[in-house]
Amino acid sequence: MKRLALLLALALAAPLAAAAESGLVIFHTRCSRCHGEDGRGKAIFTTPSFLASRLSAAEMEQVIADGRAKMPSFKARLSAAEVAAVAAYIKAGLPPR
Repeated sequence: MKRLALLLALALAAPLAAAAESGLVIFHTRCSRCHGEDGRGKAIFTTPSFLASRLSAAEMEQVIADGRAKMPSFKARLSAAEVAAVAAYIKAGLPPR
């Protein structure tokens, strides 16, 4: 029973780690230009800080996909899985590289 639980935990951990890694890479290549490396936003662009965001992960995914205000849509540039990975990375508090 313990062996099965361990195998299940390992099987689930790899995709989660991969999603977090891809979220980090996508954030730093696509989002940080306007939102800053630390996610606090940039005054010159008047982008919001992710650290104070009250959006749920689903709401954040919708904003990333569809855009909002001055933020463009990324629906044509990122897959649904990539959008979810970025949202999860942001909601996790933008863990360091």
